[in-house]
Amino acid sequence: MLTYPSDPERVRAKLQFNLLAVAKNTDVLNAQLANNEGVIIASLVQSELDTKTYLSTDILGPDADPIYMTADKHAYVFHSQVRYGPDVLGTFVVTMSRTPLELALRRATTRAMIFAGGIAAVMCIFALLLVRREVRPLKLMRVALSQIAKGDFTQRVPVERNDEIGELSAALNRMLKRSELFFHYVDKMVIERLVQDESLTKPGGRERDLAVIFGDMRGYTAMSNRRTADEVVHIVNTYFHLFIECIAHWGGVVDKTMGDAIMAVFERADNEGEEGNKRRAVLALTYMKAASRVLNRFLMIRTANGERLAVEACEFGFAMATGRAIVGNIGSRRRMDYTVCGRVVNLASRLEGLTKHGEVIIDNFTRLGTSDLIQSEPLPPVQPKGFSAKERVVPHRIVGLSPEESHKLRIYLKQMFNFVFLSQMVIPRDLPVGEHRPWCNEAEILLLKIIAETPIEDFFARVDTVTGEFLRDAPADEPTPAETDPTAAPA
Repeated sequence: MLTYPSDPERVRAKLQFNLLAVAKNTDVLNAQLANNEGVIIASLVQSELDTKTYLSTDILGPDADPIYMTADKHAYVFHSQVRYGPDVLGTFVVTMSRTPLELALRRATTRAMIFAGGIAAVMCIFALLLVRREVRPLKLMRVALSQIAKGDFTQRVPVERNDEIGELSAALNRMLKRSELFFHYVDKMVIERLVQDESLTKPGGRERDLAVIFGDMRGYTAMSNRRTADEVVHIVNTYFHLFIECIAHWGGVVDKTMGDAIMAVFERADNEGEEGNKRRAVLALTYMKAASRVLNRFLMIRTANGERLAVEACEFGFAMATGRAIVGNIGSRRRMDYTVCGRVVNLASRLEGLTKHGEVIIDNFTRLGTSDLIQSEPLPPVQPKGFSAKERVVPHRIVGLSPEESHKLRIYLKQMFNFVFLSQMVIPRDLPVGEHRPWCNEAEILLLKIIAETPIEDFFARVDTVTGEFLRDAPADEPTPAETDPTAAPA
């Protein structure tokens, strides 16, 4: 409602000014001024002034809305009474196009949608970051668990939070640490075998085709008198590291280590040929002996140059026997071992007692199934302790390998004596840290030369366990009277 308390002349002047001001707005389609009878007395449309024109009844009616839309829906009509004091002088009408209003509404809607979209995007990003923060530890845990399922208990899960997930990660790490310590004392292949066949975990045993290897250090007492307890353990562990790697390479299991002695078992797999485990075991046996001879040769060369290394040369004797043996869980509910026992175990142990000069001895049954892999020579028949006179055996001493196996052996030895082994096992303990890499590089070159140039037969030759000199022309030790019986036929 437009109210003008001044005189009529000023009212007309203001109305004319209002019409002129409205006319400047391009969005205004028409502006009209009518008297109290509804006759248009001023308009932006000249034709409405040429004749007597009345306002629409939509405007003049008592119940007329102050704002309504034209019949063609293209414009809005706004109208208001013009008052002079208490008197109604007329009506002021403005018709505006819908286009600018719709554009403004569309712009406002677009801005609102953009703003809402931005808020939604920010919330989504925040939610993704939150989910990622929550899920990341679970993903790391899943990766670790997949590796654990494969037998890798060295895995650890980062503990980055103090909530329930962090507590779960810490608990998992504690479990892994304890399991890792456990597997230092139990061969992983034994665990895998027990997992694959749960019947093996039950008390009892069964007979299986086995190849059994025994190895024992020569001159252990003299060495232990020269070295501290820590040094003795390190020396034994260094050699056992080589032996266990060779055994694992050929699919064997370390049954036990007994001080300076080691026992390994090769069981014939269900999908393996009759001689399969025997052939794997005899190759592992030769690899173990060759690895110890390479290390001994290296240590003697470096020691002769005045170096005091963390390891000293030690000779080992090895023996192997094959046959049927009992495999099963032996012990009690509190303490149980998955181990082997039987005649073949006793035979391998007794044959190992004949390796006084670092020989590698096998029984005749082993030789019969592996003659294409190894070169051997027979020794005088013996009657091992615990065997009857009719059970005398003819041991054979390994003196070489076939050309093909010799080539494979040298390749394996080159891979075994690497930088990591030297830096962890052999390097002098008093060597400055800055000299570790040059020393290991030089030592690795020397080892490669020893592996490449040493004749295969030198890996298995008899030696003086004190001086390390070869006993090529010396006769083999004669068996004791208790071990021989000329009247008995060899087995």
